[in-house]
Amino acid sequence: MARFALARDIKFFESISREIVDAVVTTTVILYKLIIEESKINLYGESLNKTYYQGVECNALIQREDTTANYEGFGADISQNVEFRFNRFQLNEKDFYPEIGDIIYHNDAYFEINNIREDQLIGGRTDDTEKFSIICSAFMSRRSTIQTEERVII
Repeated sequence: MARFALARDIKFFESISREIVDAVVTTTVILYKLIIEESKINLYGESLNKTYYQGVECNALIQREDTTANYEGFGADISQNVEFRFNRFQLNEKDFYPEIGDIIYHNDAYFEINNIREDQLIGGRTDDTEKFSIICSAFMSRRSTIQTEERVII
């Protein structure tokens, strides 16, 4: 356990983090929690029709990779990997914890979470109460697989 990270210091880090994310960066995303009980799976454990709870707005720091386009006979398939960094304290207030399979809406695209890290600690502490941020790695998902909008077939 670190010697110099007191409760007062942790509150200070929390307030600085909140100010940077909420007042300076102000990038709002919408988090959608997967409803596992209502998502029907097939023989392989995959679900074609997933159901999500109502979205929760939250601010995040975002690190994007460049978009790539793959051409495989049916037109361009665009992909992008993004890392969303959330303040753990803010997510606790909203009673939301992101998990693998949840969806994040940002920049007119939907990203499915495929990995979550909580390895950013305060003052080198290793206890569970002092984890500072939640980092979600996600990939761009097709709108047709999420079924958030009605498709128009001509």
